[in-house]
Amino acid sequence: MKIAEREIAILPGEDGGKIAELAGIPLAGGSQFLWVNAYVEESDDLGLWARLDRPDGDHLFLIRWEYVLAIDMLEGKPQVMGLR
Repeated sequence: MKIAEREIAILPGEDGGKIAELAGIPLAGGSQFLWVNAYVEESDDLGLWARLDRPDGDHLFLIRWEYVLAIDMLEGKPQVMGLR
């Protein structure tokens, strides 16, 4: 499945949530579950390269697979291209 170039929500594990907080990544959610909203530039064997907006500009942040419990993304609708 193509995850790159999409907006996703990542449910990190306990260690992943701590790393996100230390890195200054805003976490959303309630008291039981926290998630990270991110735009994925690319994914590879290491994990997801997510774009983060910071005061000094856009940054790319590697979210390693071992810290990801689940990924949620809106299903894309097929687009008609070309002439009918």
